[in-house]
Amino acid sequence: MDAASAKLVEEINALLYASPLQEGDPMAQARKLASEMFTVFAGPDHFKGVRTQDITIPNSQRGIPARVYFHSECQADASPLIVFFHGGGWALGGLNEYDVFLKSISKQSGTNIISVDYRLAPEHPFPEGLEDAQTALEYLSSHAANFYGDPDRLAVMGDSAGGNLAAVLAQSPENKDRIAAQFLLYPMLDVFKPHSAYPSRQTYGDGAHFLTRTAIDKSVDDYTAGKLNLDNPRISPLLATSLSDIPPTYIIVGNCDPLKDEALAYATRLRQSGVDVSVECIPGAIHAFLSFGCMEDVQTYRTKLAQTIQRRLNVNN
Repeated sequence: MDAASAKLVEEINALLYASPLQEGDPMAQARKLASEMFTVFAGPDHFKGVRTQDITIPNSQRGIPARVYFHSECQADASPLIVFFHGGGWALGGLNEYDVFLKSISKQSGTNIISVDYRLAPEHPFPEGLEDAQTALEYLSSHAANFYGDPDRLAVMGDSAGGNLAAVLAQSPENKDRIAAQFLLYPMLDVFKPHSAYPSRQTYGDGAHFLTRTAIDKSVDDYTAGKLNLDNPRISPLLATSLSDIPPTYIIVGNCDPLKDEALAYATRLRQSGVDVSVECIPGAIHAFLSFGCMEDVQTYRTKLAQTIQRRLNVNN
């Protein structure tokens, strides 16, 4: 771990341990702590020109909350549109926790981003969150013009568990003509194989590098209600038998992330399947590092992600 990441992990642990357990719903407490953590360490908001709008995506059962990020306050031309799914082990996180991060990416990339507040486990286990993600993608694909979006330059992006959702959507045959590119930020891609199958989980999952093996197990149990076949590619997309029709892909992961090895394995499989894929492994970085804009280097990596999005989605064309 680099020095800045090590210091951040100490500060995160101090914040979490300073909050005593209280009687009541433990998941509600976990969500409150996670929200505080991502808000405190999100970094400064330098992108006041980004206009936001909270919307509700309709479906047959309920509305799906979402937030639109317009890269310009005054926008006339259609821009690439990114559908974003947040991380948090399918159980934590939401719109507010990713607000600063998505403002920075929207502004710097020149794209409009829609962050989807899908249903969370354990109250809503698989496939409910994934169903929300699919519904949102279908709606935004057919209504892209409502958000100054170009339906031919629509992409999916997600981090961690949200990266899992994005990867599953990109594998689905029904989305073959919807998704122009996918951007996977330290995605969770295999929850079937034991931790021992991935040295990065063994090396970096003991608690000294933020994300732990215990947290991964808890997230998987919550998401799957502890009883599903974890080798299902809709849960573990790395295990899909065919990857030949996947859209162009960008994967970024930290070198000190327990999920590093599965991300790199996915990139290798995509490349072997003829997919246009690029992957970056950031030295010294921990899981979820792009959310922690309080670290100076993270601003650089956010800019690099935005520039990659520009190239992949032909923002200047």
